[in-house]
Amino acid sequence: MIWTEWDKLTEIIVGDVYDDISSLDVNDNEFKEGMHRILEETREDLNKLSELIKSFNVKVYRPKQLKFRPEQTRVFNSIVPYPAVFPRDMHIVYGNQIINTIGGDPNRYNESDFFVEIMTELFNQGRDYISMPKPLLSNDYIDYKDHEGKILYHAANILKCGDTLLYSTPYTDKFVGRGTHTGFKWIKQHVKNVRWAEVKRPGHADGRIALLAPKVLLAKETNLIPRELRDWDVVKINSKALPRDFEIFRQTSFYSSRVKEWLNTWIGNVDETVFDINVLSIDPYNVISNSYDKDIATELKKRGINLIPFNFRHKFFFDGGLHCATLDLSREGERETYVTR
Repeated sequence: MIWTEWDKLTEIIVGDVYDDISSLDVNDNEFKEGMHRILEETREDLNKLSELIKSFNVKVYRPKQLKFRPEQTRVFNSIVPYPAVFPRDMHIVYGNQIINTIGGDPNRYNESDFFVEIMTELFNQGRDYISMPKPLLSNDYIDYKDHEGKILYHAANILKCGDTLLYSTPYTDKFVGRGTHTGFKWIKQHVKNVRWAEVKRPGHADGRIALLAPKVLLAKETNLIPRELRDWDVVKINSKALPRDFEIFRQTSFYSSRVKEWLNTWIGNVDETVFDINVLSIDPYNVISNSYDKDIATELKKRGINLIPFNFRHKFFFDGGLHCATLDLSREGERETYVTR
C-alpha cells in the first residue's frame, strides 16, 4: 500500500537508459559518442541512486537492460523512442492501485513497455493494475488542447497526500499542460473515494511542490499551493538562474541542428522542473535532493528533516530530477487526512 509521498519507503522502481545507441540513424560519430557518454553516465548515476536507496532497507526494482531499437515505436515515425529513465511520468501508484497512463508524445508511446515485467510481478503479488487505452497519435508532438477528446494524462501531474490527491489541471489558454480533460476524467473514474486538490498551474506537479512530511512542503511559487494545504509549513525555494554554460548551449546552432532535431523529446527547456523541488523522500526525516542548497538544508534541519545530496549529472539534459527517475511502490503508514477541508 501507499498513501503519501513521505511515509517510510519500502519498495521503489529506479529508471534506466539504453545501453548504447550505435544503431541510431545519424551520420555523425562525434554526436553519437557524446550521446553514448550521456547515457553511460546516466546509467552510472541511476545505479548509484539504487544503491543509496537500498542502504535504507528499501527493495529496488529495475527495468531490464535496455536495447535501443527505433522500431519499438511501431506505429509512429519516431527516430529516438524515449528510454525508461522516468517511470514516474506514466504510472500512478496509490493505495493498492497501479495505473499506467499515456501521454501525447509519439516518442513515448511504448515507454511503459519497459516496465511490463515489473508490473506483472506486482500484479501477481496482489496489486490492482490497470492501463489507459492507447489512442492513435500523429507522428509529431502537438499541444494537448488539440488532443482533447482523447484519454491522455501524465501520472506525474499527481501527488499523494493521504486521502487527498493533488493534481494539476491538464492545460489552460495560457499554459501548456500534460494531459487532456478527458484523460483526467478517466483518472477520476478509476481512483475511487478520494478528495482532489488542484495545483494552480498545468504541468508536472512534482516540479511545483514537494510534500516532505506531514504539514511540511517545498515550493518555489507559493501561489500554486492548493488552498487545502494553506495551513502547511512552507519551505520557500528562491529562484535560481540556469547554469551559464547551459544557457549558452541552448543558443548554439549545434543545439538547434542536432539536439533539437534528433532528440527533441529527450531534452526539455528546463522550464518545468525545479530540481530542488523534484526530490525523493525516504521517510519523513530523510529526503534525497538533486543538489545541496545550504539554506534549504538549514530550513529542513529545523523541521527535523535531513537533506541528502545526490549528483544526477544529466538532469538538465533529461529535464527531470530524482522524483521523476523513481516510482515509489509501497510505503508504511495509513490513509489519513492531512488537508483542510
